[in-house]
Amino acid sequence: MTLSLSTTRDAGTITVTVTGAVDLSTAAALDEAVAAAVDDGPPSVVVDLAAVTFIDSAGINALLKSRRLADERGRQFRITNPTGIVRDVLDLTGVLDHLSG
Repeated sequence: MTLSLSTTRDAGTITVTVTGAVDLSTAAALDEAVAAAVDDGPPSVVVDLAAVTFIDSAGINALLKSRRLADERGRQFRITNPTGIVRDVLDLTGVLDHLSG
């Protein structure tokens, strides 16, 4: 499956925009992109999931690791715009509120 990542910076926030499927074969790329954003030092990191078409346990793990890293570095972290099946999976696994807040 394919994954596309882009990063933008605006007024103290870095947004990582994710497009495509986040699964076992692509989760490491997401993990690396968000870790780089966190290490870049902004007060806030946002992961925009509006264009994510699929997420599995590896993708969820990458998001949880990213949240934990941001917390350790004193950065705010949240996901935005999960839709459809991605929102349902995050909600059913009980991580939607934790990652959104």
